[in-house]
Amino acid sequence: MTTNEPAGDPAAAAAAAAAAGNGVPAAAAGNGVSAARAKSFGAVAAAYDAGRPTFPLEALTWILGPGRGLQVLDLGAGTGKLAAVAAALGHHVIAVDPSPEMLEVCRRQTGVDTMVGAAESIPLAHASVDAVIVGQAFHWFDHPRALPEMARVLRPNGVLGLLWNNPDTVVPWVRRIWQVMQGDGHLGEHRGGSDRFEPLPILEQSNLFAMIEQARFRHWHDLDRGGLRQLAQSHSRVAVLKESRREQVLDQVELIYEHTARPPEPLRMPYFTDCFRAHPSEFANYRRTLSGPVAPHL
Repeated sequence: MTTNEPAGDPAAAAAAAAAAGNGVPAAAAGNGVSAARAKSFGAVAAAYDAGRPTFPLEALTWILGPGRGLQVLDLGAGTGKLAAVAAALGHHVIAVDPSPEMLEVCRRQTGVDTMVGAAESIPLAHASVDAVIVGQAFHWFDHPRALPEMARVLRPNGVLGLLWNNPDTVVPWVRRIWQVMQGDGHLGEHRGGSDRFEPLPILEQSNLFAMIEQARFRHWHDLDRGGLRQLAQSHSRVAVLKESRREQVLDQVELIYEHTARPPEPLRMPYFTDCFRAHPSEFANYRRTLSGPVAPHL
């Protein structure tokens, strides 16, 4: 494990261990800044729910299919943005997240049950869900531990869906907002201000998922001045800043709003939703039969 903290610092070691026990990736757990970012969302749950975009119905329909009534696990569910879309499509949804503060907001969603838990130790039985969906969270998981857990809880013909909302930074004012929030030099690295990375190599190397497909959907998120400020507040790079610096960033974001918006019309933030769809491999299905009983289909 590597760390940016001085060697032998017991406080740093304790923080890293706590982060690793809360579903923070090993790389993040060993880095004080990254671990703080991964654990920052609970403190900004209300801003996250108010400022972040939802997910397009067509994106989740592409992952789950056109039917209704599936048992769906939303893993790393946060405030339930993705879970609410799955419930609106007529599915039975369980939202799992390590943050009680995020789940407190998620419980307001109609048709969604909640459980505290991490991707690395999912509190569900073997083969108990038809789908596992992950919105804006897969990059925080400890993949060598999380992927076997996802494969374990999926039924043999189940589906895994990974989704990211990424701002369209070809639009100049959108690019300026993300440069302010992420800091100069991060825009290209994170492909438009997101913490996402390519999941394909991770899925393929695990040997637990097959038939991996990709799709992209375009949508817009309408924001007023307060909504744009909450969007900025909800991003981990902003949330972990010292208060004085955070206020400077939020003021800069509001200044961009002043120069761009035309009230009373909302500011329409353009997004691309990048989706990945996969199914349990034969190896995953065989491995599941060895590791425990299969849950009955409700």
